[in-house]
Amino acid sequence: MIALLALVLAAPTLPPDVHPWPIGSGPGFRLGAGSPPALCSTARTRHGVHLELFIRRRVLIVPAGIGVARPWRTHFGRIRPGGCTGDLRTLDPTGVIEVAAPATLGAFFAVWGQRLGRQRIAGFRGRVLAFVDGRLRRGDPRTIRLTRHSNIVLELGGYVPPHPRYFFVDGL
Repeated sequence: MIALLALVLAAPTLPPDVHPWPIGSGPGFRLGAGSPPALCSTARTRHGVHLELFIRRRVLIVPAGIGVARPWRTHFGRIRPGGCTGDLRTLDPTGVIEVAAPATLGAFFAVWGQRLGRQRIAGFRGRVLAFVDGRLRRGDPRTIRLTRHSNIVLELGGYVPPHPRYFFVDGL
């Protein structure tokens, strides 16, 4: 108990402009990981991209298991693949996409089996705002390139101040 209290007290405080946004509930907010990958990746290295989705100022979680074929095991919510994975995959529900080959956000949504466009995120319709590394990005969000350590924020139905960066674990 003392160790937990020490950890909480030692944790950095959030800047005043950072707010925890509620997770969406109800129809459309609980999305699965989609179908297994069509092709198995042979890549030995991957880089990370972070994706945040907001619908009506609520978080739409990017699930673990996108681009991962069964069997898999989970350990504290993180997937440990037991077989094939694709060039684009998620191993936990944090929004981190592991990328093994050049790709776009549209390709990721296709692997996920969800729709994306200027007026659509998954099953939700409305004007989509896209931000890359905190800067507004005009045009079709499907064309956003998944470059190393980029932070992509998509919003539909309300503005949420985008985070300019995401801190990746070592090795991604």
